[in-house]
Amino acid sequence: MYENMIVIDRGAPESLQKQIRRQIAIGIVNRQYPLHRPLPSIRQLSADLGVSVTTVTLAYEALKQDGFVEARNRSGYYVNQDVLTEPGHALKPDVPADLAAPLATLDYRAFFRDRSFNLQRVVKPSDVLVRYRYPFVCGLTDPSLFPITSWRECVRDSVNVIELANWATDYSAIDDDMLIEQLIQRVLAKRGIVAHPDEVLVTVGGQQALYIAIKLLLKSGEIIGVEDPGYPDVINMAEIEGISVRRLPIDQKGLVLSSNISGCKCLFVTPSHQFPTTVTMPLDRKVELLAFTKRNGQFVIEDDYEADISFNKTPPRALKSLDTWGNVIYTGSLSKSLLPGLRIGYLVADREFVREARAMRHHILRHPPVNNQRSVALFLQRGYFDRFVAKITGIYKERCTVMHEALERHFPGASTKAEYGGGSIWLRLPDGADAGILRKMVDAEGVFFETGGFTFSDERNNRNHIRLGYSVIEKSLIAEGIDKIAKAVPNARDSKSGASQSARPSQFALTSSQLTRRK
Repeated sequence: MYENMIVIDRGAPESLQKQIRRQIAIGIVNRQYPLHRPLPSIRQLSADLGVSVTTVTLAYEALKQDGFVEARNRSGYYVNQDVLTEPGHALKPDVPADLAAPLATLDYRAFFRDRSFNLQRVVKPSDVLVRYRYPFVCGLTDPSLFPITSWRECVRDSVNVIELANWATDYSAIDDDMLIEQLIQRVLAKRGIVAHPDEVLVTVGGQQALYIAIKLLLKSGEIIGVEDPGYPDVINMAEIEGISVRRLPIDQKGLVLSSNISGCKCLFVTPSHQFPTTVTMPLDRKVELLAFTKRNGQFVIEDDYEADISFNKTPPRALKSLDTWGNVIYTGSLSKSLLPGLRIGYLVADREFVREARAMRHHILRHPPVNNQRSVALFLQRGYFDRFVAKITGIYKERCTVMHEALERHFPGASTKAEYGGGSIWLRLPDGADAGILRKMVDAEGVFFETGGFTFSDERNNRNHIRLGYSVIEKSLIAEGIDKIAKAVPNARDSKSGASQSARPSQFALTSSQLTRRK
């Protein structure tokens, strides 16, 4: 076990005892040894390294004196956790000089400068449900509402003897046939989409579906049009591939059709539930968008964000359902209605496009986990998914109403109640308020929300936008959490801004000019 961690050089001027001591110390500093298990015994290590028991004993005693290890009665030697340092912190004074000298390493931070390393990403705290009493986080599912018994049944049945045999199959060229069938019948049909199994590809979440679509449709230097404000990760994907991004304004009906669109080879849109404003594109504009792109020979990537969570019995039709030419690439995910950790997404397009996308997926990760595909397929087939979505939709609708009423008390006219559904409300704070400062202020109060400035092309003048999710917060805590945010707003001003803090209701209307150019 320790052959590659401790190497003995009998021709070196350094004594064997010092070689062992030095290399164990380095391993401890680098956290290579378990903290709650004993280090190898003196006899074991002497046998493994081919040195005397005395040599190892002296090495351990020196490490003990230096504070690297501690001896426990009848248990052996353990790592002394007090000697461990966080990255970037100074080592303790008693650390030998040969360890204190920094090692020359490749500067990856400089190597990846101006690439994805430094791009702002949509990242949510992993401990948000534990750390915060008022988690206004977006895009997560309330685990207390999830039908765990039904899910366990499906997982158990997906690993029986018969199903387990499928795991030996290479799924690179296929997907779980039951999952494809259920997606077509229970998910896509609700969106008005009629698809053949050859036109559906399973992906690792909707994120991978988007990346594959962008990668296949555009080359370096070509232009993709993205809503402004819009989904930052799509912009990041494009920039990583050297694709130019053109920001396109939206209004209360979604993407504005203008001459700016003409030069784009592809458009990325969220028509059913615009990210992040939640506005819904009406049917007439969808038809107009399809006619416009067909005339200009353009592709459209439709991200049906939070499509399953519809407050209306009949949700608006997806753009793909109106596509008769085949230029719409539809992407979706079950992450917002099931659990994000399952990472089940899908792409719907012309069968020739899907064939190429499947080949691309093969080179990225071969295929999504087979057991997850079958577990989700069974969950859909047995009706558990439909019942679960109906349950959370009713709960989300109640929470949305409570949140909007609370926001109207403090910020009248500053937010629009979700027309379509979903799990969040978009709020514009008074002019001069800085959402980043505000979030830091309310963090100590147990409040978390997502800032919205970085979804704009002009972040500097749109720092007063926030996203408030209601999918995981208890209804009884929503108003209290909004109160805490409202009380902190007067002190969350950007000191560099001279704008008035008061705001009239008209300043919050979701018009194209105000969303993209208002100062």
